[in-house]
Amino acid sequence: MAKILIVDDEVQVASALRRLFRREGFAVEVALNGEEALEKLTTFQADLVISDFRMKGMNGAELLERVLRVCPQAVRILLSGHADLWSSTPTSAAQAVSHFISKPWDDDHLVARVRTLLGGQQSPTTSSA
Repeated sequence: MAKILIVDDEVQVASALRRLFRREGFAVEVALNGEEALEKLTTFQADLVISDFRMKGMNGAELLERVLRVCPQAVRILLSGHADLWSSTPTSAAQAVSHFISKPWDDDHLVARVRTLLGGQQSPTTSSA
């Protein structure tokens, strides 16, 4: 079963993503900021990290740059409704982002994209509706 770490400082968004991916058969952990995410990665070996871009403290691009160093095998997705801010992200941080997905997202498209990025890893009991 693939493991996903979701990082978003908006509890409602993090909860919605957690429900979506758990329903699809993934093991999911949630962190509400970058520091909490890095702490969780010490015990939760994520296959994929989805991070919001705009968060207090460390932004999502900075977080994914650090995730690349501590968990290099993890796919790193930046989720944001602020594409204009993304364009001003320093090159080193931008290179740490595997994929960019705009908010609002479509659940089916997001799940399909994650499955593709993970090479089909999921729970054997999960159906693809």
